[in-house]
Amino acid sequence: MSYLSERLDALVEEAAQIAGHGAACGCARCRQQQSFRAVEIRRRHFPGCGCGCGCGEASFDETAVRRARPARRQTSTRAAGLQLPGWRGWTAPVSLAAIDAARAAASRGEPVDSLLRPFLATGPQVYRITRAGIDRNRPLSIGMTKANSSIAQRIIEHYRQPSRADPRVNAAIRNLQPGQVLVQAARLTRQGMHPRRARNYEGWLQDRERPLLYDPNSTTFDEAGLIRN
Repeated sequence: MSYLSERLDALVEEAAQIAGHGAACGCARCRQQQSFRAVEIRRRHFPGCGCGCGCGEASFDETAVRRARPARRQTSTRAAGLQLPGWRGWTAPVSLAAIDAARAAASRGEPVDSLLRPFLATGPQVYRITRAGIDRNRPLSIGMTKANSSIAQRIIEHYRQPSRADPRVNAAIRNLQPGQVLVQAARLTRQGMHPRRARNYEGWLQDRERPLLYDPNSTTFDEAGLIRN
């Protein structure tokens, strides 16, 4: 588990304890402390307008991501070999809610946290989707982006645009809260790689991790979507 995951878990647990005390005590001071701490956690891990009021953020259920982690069986960085030497593992998981907020911040010309920048970069990239609290042993899917698309754009298509989404991915995540959809980006040493090279990584990772929606006899998810359209 990464340091960031441990830190997030600790903060969420602390918030839960504060909430429980505030509910039990009921005094004005405890309720105020509970509110201040919730705002601080939201500012740190779900960047938006920065005021803590939630404007500029997607609506999501924060309790749904308590102790949320990506599915197990992640491919280790040690798995890189001579054929695919650029593999450096997956980024820490971020929620669709955080990605939405980062896109909004970038559109306003505001700085974006370094953890979220890989999801806004365009070009051929590989990504991994996990449903928090559901996909414990295997990820839901592994796909890739093309051309001028970003991971953020592609995940939003899967979630909100059925006509452009892989239908199985859309069916699996469309009824979830944005905070329950966890996304990771592949960390590859080469930037701006050719789509065929990115597809090699996508297929290699699908074969290794066997996501729930993986079909070894089909074409890639995104390519199938383009063929249908």
